[in-house]
Amino acid sequence: MRSLSIRIRHLLAAAKGLFGRRAGRLLQRTGRAGIGAVVSRIVSDAILFNETACGVDTAIRRVGFIAAKLAEFGYSDPHADEHGNISVVVAGREPAGRAALLFADASSPPDAGADCLVTLDGDTARGRGLAEDSIGVAALLALAEHLAGNGTRQDLDCVLLFAAAGSERGDTQPLREFIRGRADGIAWAVNVRSLLLGRIAERPLGACRLRVRARTEERDVAAAGGASSAISALAAIASRLGSIRWDSANSTFLNIARLEAGAGFGWHATDGIMEIEILSTEAATLEVARNAVQATIEMTSEESGADAEVEVTGFYPVAKPGINAVLTETLRRVYTKLRIRPLPVSIPDQAAFFSSLGIPALSIGITTGRRSLTEESVDIPPIQTGFRQLLALLEECARSPTGGGR
Repeated sequence: MRSLSIRIRHLLAAAKGLFGRRAGRLLQRTGRAGIGAVVSRIVSDAILFNETACGVDTAIRRVGFIAAKLAEFGYSDPHADEHGNISVVVAGREPAGRAALLFADASSPPDAGADCLVTLDGDTARGRGLAEDSIGVAALLALAEHLAGNGTRQDLDCVLLFAAAGSERGDTQPLREFIRGRADGIAWAVNVRSLLLGRIAERPLGACRLRVRARTEERDVAAAGGASSAISALAAIASRLGSIRWDSANSTFLNIARLEAGAGFGWHATDGIMEIEILSTEAATLEVARNAVQATIEMTSEESGADAEVEVTGFYPVAKPGINAVLTETLRRVYTKLRIRPLPVSIPDQAAFFSSLGIPALSIGITTGRRSLTEESVDIPPIQTGFRQLLALLEECARSPTGGGR
C-alpha cells in the first residue's frame, strides 16, 4: 500500500497534460457550450477511462487519468490516499462545517482484459466496465469541470470522491478508510453510477456476496460412476439454495450472480466457481441467511463428492430505516421537473454504506444500458438528461442543506 501511495503522489505531481492528445481524436471536444458539449466530454472521458483497464498497472493508470483531468480543470491539490481514493473539495458559500459528498466507483472491472476496449455503434457504446463504472466516473469529472468553471450555489462544501471501492465486488474498505473520522462532517451523499437512470431505491437492501469454488477429482469424461463434476456439484448447490424460504416476511433473497465451470467439449469439469449474493432489509436476518448458505454449501458439496471453498467477497450493510426519506423525496422532485419516470427498486449498492452510518445517501444513474454475459453497453442520448438530473439534484439540495437530515 505504501508503494502505491508514493506512486499516486508522483502521478498527481506530474498529472497535468496526460491523456490530453488522445481525447481529441476520439470525439470532438467543445468548450463550455452547454449540456450537449458536456455529453461529448462524458462519453469521450468514459471511453478513455474505461480503456485504462487494458494492460498492466490498472490502478495507477486510472489514478493518473483522474488526476490529469482534475489538473486540467484547475484543481491544484487533489487528495489521494494510500487506498487509491482521489478527492477534491469545492468550497461553498459558507465553507467549513458539514459537506455534501458525491462519489463514483473508480476501481477497475475484474478481469476486463481486451473487453474494456470500447466500440461506438450509433447511439450505443459497448465495452466491459462502461456500464458499471466508467460513465459514472466521467459524469463526476464533468461535474468537477462545471463547478470549477461556474462556481457553486451550494451553502455547503462539496466533496467529489473518486473511490477505489469495487461495486462489482462489494468492497467498501476504501470507503471506510475515506470516511474514517469524517462521518459527522458529511450532511448527505450521492453515489453517481453509470446505469440506473430513473431508478429510485425506496427499500435499500444490505448484501453479502460469497464466492464458492468447487473442485472434483479428475476422471475420464465418458467414465460412469465416481464423483460428480464441478458443474454438477455447483448445480446441486444452486438447486438446494433456491428451494430455501429465508423468512416469513419475504425480506431476504438469494441471487446466483455467476456460475462458471468447464473447459469445453471432451473435458471433464474439475474446477468451477459460483458467485452468490444474499440480499435482505434486516441486518440480523442477513447474518442468519449467510450462515445457512455456508452450511448448505458444505453439506451439498460433501454429498456430491466435491471439495468446496467459501469466501466472503463483499458486504453492503443494511441502511437505517427512514434515513433517506427526505433525500429520496428530493430526487422525486427532480424526476418530476425533468420528466423522468421513476422506477422503484430494491437493490444493494455503495450508498447503503453511508446510510448505515446515519448519513442520508442514495444512488443515481446517468444513463440506461444493458449488461449480460457477453455484452455491456450504454445508451448515449439519455446522458444529457442524466447530467441535468445531477445538476438539478444539487440545486434542490442547496435549498435544504441537510439533504435529508439526521
